[in-house]
Parts: sequence; C-alpha cells; structure tokens
Amino acid sequence: MEKSTRIAFMGFNPACARLARILSASPQAEFTGMVVRESPADWPSSLPLPPLFSSRRELFRAADPDLLLIAEEVGELKGIPAKCHVVHAHDGSPAARLLQALPASLAPSPPCEEDMRELAAICASINIVEAYSDPMPKLAQLLDRAMAVSGAELGVVLLPGDVLDELDVVMARGLGAKELVGRGLGTAESLCGRAFDTGVLMRAGLEEGLQESTYLGGSGIERLLAMPMRAEGRVTGVFALGRGEEEFNVHRVPILTLLADQAGLALLISRLYSELETNVVRDPASGLFNLHYFQHQLSQEVNRARRYSLNVCLLFFAVDDYDRYMERNGRYMGDFILSDIGNIVLRNTREVDTAARYGENLFAVLLPETRRLGAMRLAERIRKVIEEYPFPSREKKEVESLTACVGVSSFPANADNDQDLMEKALAALTTAKAAGPNNVRLYSDNMENESV
Repeated sequence: MEKSTRIAFMGFNPACARLARILSASPQAEFTGMVVRESPADWPSSLPLPPLFSSRRELFRAADPDLLLIAEEVGELKGIPAKCHVVHAHDGSPAARLLQALPASLAPSPPCEEDMRELAAICASINIVEAYSDPMPKLAQLLDRAMAVSGAELGVVLLPGDVLDELDVVMARGLGAKELVGRGLGTAESLCGRAFDTGVLMRAGLEEGLQESTYLGGSGIERLLAMPMRAEGRVTGVFALGRGEEEFNVHRVPILTLLADQAGLALLISRLYSELETNVVRDPASGLFNLHYFQHQLSQEVNRARRYSLNVCLLFFAVDDYDRYMERNGRYMGDFILSDIGNIVLRNTREVDTAARYGENLFAVLLPETRRLGAMRLAERIRKVIEEYPFPSREKKEVESLTACVGVSSFPANADNDQDLMEKALAALTTAKAAGPNNVRLYSDNMENESV
C-alpha cells in the first residue's frame, strides 16, 4: 500500500479549504493537524477535523507533516522537520490565488500522491521566482516540467510580437521545435491564438485550417493543448503542448494550468521589474537618464579614464529662449519639447554614451573614450538638428524653430577630475550663451576666442 502524505496547516484560509476539499476523497492525503485558535468554519464537512494545536512545536512533534501549508504571515520558521515541504499560502500570495483557482471540476477522480507532490512543488517554487531580470530561464524550467507532467513530445511558449494580432514563438522543445522557433502565428488562424484571445484552454487535433499544421505536418504531432498564461487578470502569452495520437490526460490539466499561470506570473514580474528599473534611472519627461544616474556615471567614467589613460568629454546644452516658449505655449507644450529633445539626443549618440536631463532646460551628454574633436562634432550636430527640427507651437498654430547653445569640456585636456570636468563644461555653456544664441563653445583658458 502506498504511503500517504501527511498534511498540516499553520492557520487556515479559503486557499487551504480549497485544497482540503479537492483532496477530501484521496486515500493518499492525511490531514494530521493545524495551529488555529478555534475550529475553522470552512473546513470540509466530509472530512474529520484534524487535531488542533496551540504552538508550532507541538504541531511539528505530534502531526509530523510531510507538507505544511502556512496560511498566515509568519517570521522565521524554526524546528521544521527535515522531510517537511513548506508552501506559503497566506491570503494574496501567488500560491493562495492559484489554489483557489484550481478547477475541481477537472479532477473527477481523486488525485494520486504523485499529483500531490507535483502540486506542492509548483506552489513552493512560486515563492522563489528568479525571473525579475530575465524570464527566459524560468519559462524554460516551467516548459520542461509541463512536458514531463503531460508526457508531451513538443512544448512551445508564445508571446505577443511586434505584428498586430500575431504571437511569436520564443521557445520550443521537442518534435518539430526547429520549425517553430521564430515563427509568428496569427491569433485568428491558430489554436494558440484562440487561447490567447479568449483566455480559455484549447484542446484539439492537428487539423487542416490550423496554422500550426503548416509547420508541424509530418512531425508526428497529432494532438495540441494550448493554455493561456495568466497573471493579474491578463493573458500575457500561451503555453502550448503537443503529442502523438494519444489524448492528454485530463486529470493532469489542473497542474498544467498552474504551470502556465506561473509562467504568466514570471513574465509579469520581469516586466514590472524592468519598468521599475527604468523609472529609477530615467527622467520621465525626456526619456533620458536622470541627474543621480548621470553623476554616478560621470564619476565612474572619469576614474576609468584616469586608470587607463583615456579621454572623456562632456557636453552641456540648453534650448535658447525656453522660458519664452513656455510663456507662449504653456507647460503642456513644453513637455513635448523635452520629449523631442530627448529623442534627438538618443538618435545622435552611441549606446556607450550617457545622455541625461540635468535640470529644467539643461541637458548633459557624457562621451567615454572621445577626444575633443569628436565631442565638438557631436555638439555641432545636436545644435544643427535642433535648429532644423519642427517643434510644436500653439501660438504659430503649426510648428516653430528653436535653437540651442552647447558647452564642451574634456578630461584630461582641461579638467583634473569629474567635478572639474562638469564645471568647465558649464562654464563653456555660459560663454556660448553670452555669444549666442545658437552657439557651441569648447572650454579653454581664453574662451572668448574659442567659438564655432
């Protein structure tokens, strides 16, 4: 006879009640205790209430759990039996949301111990989502697990691409995988697209009329299962599995759904982290780096230039008569100017350069490994592009022209450190404005004779 899995609870909530109801008819599940103040009202009536304990130590000693569900916020856990697997299922946690969403209607027969272990492992892994910087390793891990659980011979991850109403295959494993990687599947012509559009699991044979059949014909794949990757009420992509003539085991569908949703969660976390990281270092109005990031990069690049005997140049520039433009057109139009300036600078600088908004109408561009001649050429190019750019105008109804003054300094030619480099560039900008508008100056000890 197979050994049963001993399940215990620290606290009790609807997610725990959901799991208890699903496992109520399983002989492989044994509920051995819980730490609660009183009997939970939502404990399944079909099950005998397990022993209640007042402390964790008593629960661990008497209940001897193989699986512990924690339904409340707790501090450091000590004394947990070595064999015990812990799942954090407090209200609002990913595990709790997934457990509550588990469709009991898709499990007509009691889950076996293998399914229970798989479910526990999936829920536990949600607490260690490594996808904050790059979701692909996590998606690969989940896809491999889904293929192992389902016995699939093909596994595919599809995400929305640049083409409207089309999903791109970003990952594929198994039979026919080489034919799918990099392909686009239309949302109206493919089973995967229908799953994405409707948010509903799709299961069908590989038949004519489905776009997947174009790439998988002759591969041995006959059955397809397409599951939407959901997170925070949105579908972020599709998990698709394929196999030969044998149907997918319907009893494994809930676990596969959990895996697909965890993939959606990993993708969402990655996107949120990317947005947060961007907001921390970027100025929202111009799209350029902010002052704090610029100062950090300035110090880093000057130190690197000193260590390896390199050149670093710095540009400061400001739009001429920006205040009068604001008076004529208002703050709302002024924000368009900042956005346009940011785009101009980004289009005319290298990836290694650091372009930043330094103040209200003051911009900086840090140029690593650049000599003065190269910096002056860039300064002149930015000045000319701004001069010829059609900026929006409320007063003139259509567009108007603006100009800019630029100051340039160089390390080590005319600066000793990062602060000195910045002060010299600002001094050059001041001289350019005095001689301007629409002027560029390179810092020197005799700047009145250094104009371009």
